[in-house]
Amino acid sequence: MTTTTNQRRRHPVPGSAVAAAGLALGLGLTGCTTGAHPNAAGTTPTTPTPASISASAPARGTTPALIASAPVTLSGGEIDMVVAGRHFRARCDGTGPAIIVVADYGRSMDDAGPALHHVVPHAQACLYDRLGVGRSDAAPHLQTFASQADDLEGVITGLGLTRPVVVIGDSLGAPIALTWASRHVKDARAVVLLMPPPPGFMGPHGALNRLMPPKNPGDLELSRLWTEIDHYNNPALNRESLDPRSWDEYLRLPPTSTPLYDLVAPTLSWLASIDAKKVNDAWQQGQSRVLRLSSSAQLIRVATETDWPAVLQRTLERAVQS
Repeated sequence: MTTTTNQRRRHPVPGSAVAAAGLALGLGLTGCTTGAHPNAAGTTPTTPTPASISASAPARGTTPALIASAPVTLSGGEIDMVVAGRHFRARCDGTGPAIIVVADYGRSMDDAGPALHHVVPHAQACLYDRLGVGRSDAAPHLQTFASQADDLEGVITGLGLTRPVVVIGDSLGAPIALTWASRHVKDARAVVLLMPPPPGFMGPHGALNRLMPPKNPGDLELSRLWTEIDHYNNPALNRESLDPRSWDEYLRLPPTSTPLYDLVAPTLSWLASIDAKKVNDAWQQGQSRVLRLSSSAQLIRVATETDWPAVLQRTLERAVQS
């Protein structure tokens, strides 16, 4: 579901479970401790730089990898590259089939563990910071899932990853991963999604907004959540300058034949003022829309938080063999 950038996220799959597998992704939107609610991206606004990308998506499959200069390896193995005139930071570990992680909203490489490749030892595992996050350049005044997918393509090219690649979409990274895969079918070995928000769930017209109780100034927790949702739906206020119309584009993604693994926990925890059953039903039912995005899709339910490390490892092993 969602996240904040000013505090550690709390969702049904804690980062510690994934870290135990060596893949400390934090699972962004997915990790809620008992009684906590998924936050909706309250952020400290980032001072934007002039936009250099269009908010509209180019034709599918025609987007070039815009690399302005050769990547430079910095101290500590971090890589700096220029994509469409903007600096991106990345790092890779291991050798073998390439895996690249599209992190949850607002998550940087610093939020992930250094040993991603330990989950699949015979793979090359890569992380990168999106614009507005970590040590990559500031976000332009407006971004979309399409423009962020273009950036992902540029990063894959800049890193020289051998295609096809496995793309991991962590929570709000899922729409970016799926958008990229829809444009680069031959380059996508598999897509692995961790608690992806389904099409139609988020955004100004999404099910979450409809199922939320009305704003109530007397309920501080609910007011805080509504403020975070409103901020996330406003590109001037959210850290990655995401255009909320991106959620409508997400609904219109075409299906592909790329193997897709959708990993989800049984439920999300919510505030007492929210009808958790209705929201969780909408979340779970929405996963069917995720599965329709591939003719080779599989829903994998992770029963408990302690099951995540083993399930994730098995799934990635299958993905790199796809």
